[in-house]
Amino acid sequence: MYNSPNLLVGMENMDDAGVYRITEDIALVQTVDFFFPVVNDPRMNGMIAAANSLSDVWAMGAKAHTAMNILAYPPGLINAEAIGEMLAGGSEKLVEAGVALVGGHTMEQEDLLYGMSITGTVHPDRIKTNTNANPDDVIILTKQLGTGVYANGMMKDGITDAQYGEVTASMSRLNMYAADVLNRFRVSAMTDVTGFGLLGHALPIARSSNLTVQIDQNSVPLLSHIFELLKRFSTLGVCKVSEYVEPYLTVENGVSPDKLKLFTESETSGGLLAFIHPDDAEEALKMLHDNGDEQAAIVGLVKEMKSEGEYLKVSGR
Repeated sequence: MYNSPNLLVGMENMDDAGVYRITEDIALVQTVDFFFPVVNDPRMNGMIAAANSLSDVWAMGAKAHTAMNILAYPPGLINAEAIGEMLAGGSEKLVEAGVALVGGHTMEQEDLLYGMSITGTVHPDRIKTNTNANPDDVIILTKQLGTGVYANGMMKDGITDAQYGEVTASMSRLNMYAADVLNRFRVSAMTDVTGFGLLGHALPIARSSNLTVQIDQNSVPLLSHIFELLKRFSTLGVCKVSEYVEPYLTVENGVSPDKLKLFTESETSGGLLAFIHPDDAEEALKMLHDNGDEQAAIVGLVKEMKSEGEYLKVSGR
């Protein structure tokens, strides 16, 4: 594999996007994401897919510029009107983000998939990666957890209209607004919480920085009625992510097994997970709330590692 000196962020540390230097002041940021529908409303599904795809660029501290659609669908089983609504929902979010749609690719297959490839730019000195967390950093999560459980509930018609409104509002909210706030402060590392869940996305940052990420179980924001829904709905992602983080995880006495499941549950279009200087944390949190990310919360701290390989810890206080 060719290792260009201009490749600033590659695949080594599970970062959210690749970054390639074009000039001394401009680096190209590229990412791609797509998935199965998570809601039955085609337009809303398009909005969520776009928000999820765009998020990876903002998680790198970058500005998104262009997008390309990626669509696969079973011909004859989904009507053209539904496909059009889904694409319209995606375009609606691109307009909100000020991102130009420049093309895409469509194919026929048995399963419906939709997403986008996104291109952005960032100054090479302002890239947010998974490698630079510092001891005593405060950890902020900007959205509630629980979308995986809600998505399974939606597939089985097991949630109320109010719950549907809550989860779709969260998944379709652009992380652009939170990123705009966080980029004003001393953020040492940042990612977004999606397929690997809260702990799965925290792990690469802890490993790359050789530090312990400690999450306070009682501070993590959760979607309402989540424990009631968890009794009836879960996803296969729980087991897969649990196996990934388990060798590096210490769980204190008193930690709720249900909360631990949620911390290793796959998320769709989740919030940003920002590692921020302790002197900036409270001001950043207030600004996030004032700017519309009202569920943002301080969820943990970064500490020096006391035991070899203890990259993750969930406290039971």
